[in-house]
Amino acid sequence: MKMHLCFGLLLVGVALAACDASVYQDSRTQFVGYGDAVRQNNAVMIIDPQPVSAANVDLDFDGRKDAIAIERYRTGQVIPPKELSTSDVQ
Repeated sequence: MKMHLCFGLLLVGVALAACDASVYQDSRTQFVGYGDAVRQNNAVMIIDPQPVSAANVDLDFDGRKDAIAIERYRTGQVIPPKELSTSDVQ
């Protein structure tokens, strides 16, 4: 009987501890669970919000081509983009 009472008290203690709202408390707000829906939606839709490749800031640009494009823009000789349609895509 004493073992059943101890087990019952332990079970009630664990159950009450699981209901503690501080587990869901966002440290940036005073409201319990505020903003969790947005974070949940982002977690579901974004594959990797901080991919390792995003840290690579050494981008491969050709400065000569950029300078030519800027000069064309300044002189008004911009090359118009080609018009595409869905039937042009192969």
